[in-house]
Amino acid sequence: MRICVVTGSRADWALLEWPVKLMKADPFFKVEVLRVWNHSLSEAFLAVERIEADMVMVLGDRFEILGAATAAHLRRIPIAHIGGGDVTEGSYDDAMRDAISRMSSIHFVTSTSAMARLTDLGYRNVHLVGSPGIDFIRHADWFKGRPITEPYVVVSYHAETIDGTVDLDAVHKAINGREAVWITPNPDHGSDRIPKGNTFEHGEFLNLIKHCEEFIGNSSSMLYEAPELGVKTRMIGKRQRGRTIPMGDGHASERIIKVLKYASY
Repeated sequence: MRICVVTGSRADWALLEWPVKLMKADPFFKVEVLRVWNHSLSEAFLAVERIEADMVMVLGDRFEILGAATAAHLRRIPIAHIGGGDVTEGSYDDAMRDAISRMSSIHFVTSTSAMARLTDLGYRNVHLVGSPGIDFIRHADWFKGRPITEPYVVVSYHAETIDGTVDLDAVHKAINGREAVWITPNPDHGSDRIPKGNTFEHGEFLNLIKHCEEFIGNSSSMLYEAPELGVKTRMIGKRQRGRTIPMGDGHASERIIKVLKYASY
């Protein structure tokens, strides 16, 4: 199977990295990773228009992924979608996630509530696999010693794109004068009002939050990665309202691969 895995940001690559690793080790698959980081929707669309694949795999709900999925759909390339059925009431990603699910042939969901939501909408080929991001945390060689000697908090805060809310007063109140490492926000409407911060490779990011005093903001990683690492979090605002902490036992990627090999669609 020629499979093109499209990644739109560090956030989705955190969940895609381990299944990609396992697929590359399996002779059944010929894997291409298409990185559309910092692309517009139209740029991501054009990038997928040029690929040759039997299937496109995408994750989540970003506008870059919507562009990629739309191109694959129009070319009649089947789409495998990870993370459909989730809810983020404070973000316009909600609608984009649903649109991607509508175009997809195979649905890999991370929680029972997400599975119920998709099946209630009449979708077929819905598979409860759990979060492949937990696979990486449990199996990859990412853990390093404390990267910063002084106590610190990590801040990953994004605009609430459903209505444009940016509540930096609440963020600074949560920081409460402590040393803060800011993560660069997503390139959404309103991101220009948020401190730019830093970007980190996946393993570096896990080490950063693993050793912090508190993880503050409204990032999906506060639900997808922080609970597995035992990190104290403080959620600001409504961006992630409705999202469920995913299931995970370290074997989601293996389930995904099994379905890709044997499911009809």
